[in-house]
Amino acid sequence: MLTPTLSVVVPFYNVAPYFPELLESLAHQDLKDIQVILVDDGSTDTSPQIATAWVAKDDRFSLVTQHNQGLSAARNAGAERATGTYLAFADSDDVVPPTAYRALVESLESTASDFASGDVRRLDSSGTHRHPRYADVFAAPRSRTHITRDQDLILDRMIWNKVFRRSFWDRHRFAFSLAQYEDAPVTVRAHIEARSVDVVGQVVYHWRIREAGERSITQRLYEPDNIAARMRMMVVTGEILRERAPELLPVYERDMCLGDLRIAMLAMLENTDDAMATALELGRGFLARVDEQVIERLPEVNRHRLALLLAGKSEELREALRADGQ
Repeated sequence: MLTPTLSVVVPFYNVAPYFPELLESLAHQDLKDIQVILVDDGSTDTSPQIATAWVAKDDRFSLVTQHNQGLSAARNAGAERATGTYLAFADSDDVVPPTAYRALVESLESTASDFASGDVRRLDSSGTHRHPRYADVFAAPRSRTHITRDQDLILDRMIWNKVFRRSFWDRHRFAFSLAQYEDAPVTVRAHIEARSVDVVGQVVYHWRIREAGERSITQRLYEPDNIAARMRMMVVTGEILRERAPELLPVYERDMCLGDLRIAMLAMLENTDDAMATALELGRGFLARVDEQVIERLPEVNRHRLALLLAGKSEELREALRADGQ
């Protein structure tokens, strides 16, 4: 079997409005020696026909079909069939800039690191925009770094802005398991297990804000099931850090207190406690284990809200959020 330089796994489900642009971006990568594995996760729109057309006209593309099992299962199915020296994942509604995979692979060829990451932009009909959350993480290129000495990389929890050395992926038996928000447990463990990682100095991924068709999970921000999935990811990723790199827990816990737990609290303005029962149980369980010093170093407004959340004082918390203009 021929060994391409890079395998790109693309799961898809009902993304017909956006799918062609992603496939065009993969076909026109500067790195030509690629294998693109399309995994149809039970689509009911015209996405399978779009995929089939690409397989017919470009022999670098192949198609795997399965019943709807979710993104984790689809990614795992694609990764199992990948034969490249390097491995990447792209989401079917996004766009990969033409120089992205060449830059990431060339970095790994130069440094022998286990994986490489790059900067991301949000994408909508008006163009691309910097995401403020990642501005500092990807501000400067670094070679042969590691999350334990470059702790800002705790924010680099996405799968799709990376190229992995396949031997590294297989050696550690990485696989996706969560039904939603499945990236973080895999990428955080990869950061920990890696001997070294590279951060390239360019944008390698355009992350779409959907404006038509089904909304993405990140656009269903305050729905109870979405919040529960986010809290589950938070807990699972925290356990990985607790077991494998406890020195990183404080920076992760701070990020969760200012980020995901804040989102969960804002969701309480739109949902009842009963609707959010699972999310609140997971969130409070996580918060109860956060280091007191982490809490003490937060801004006072955040400390107050988190104290109300932990104490189960939901109505007081809602009143505080409304008073703060949230």
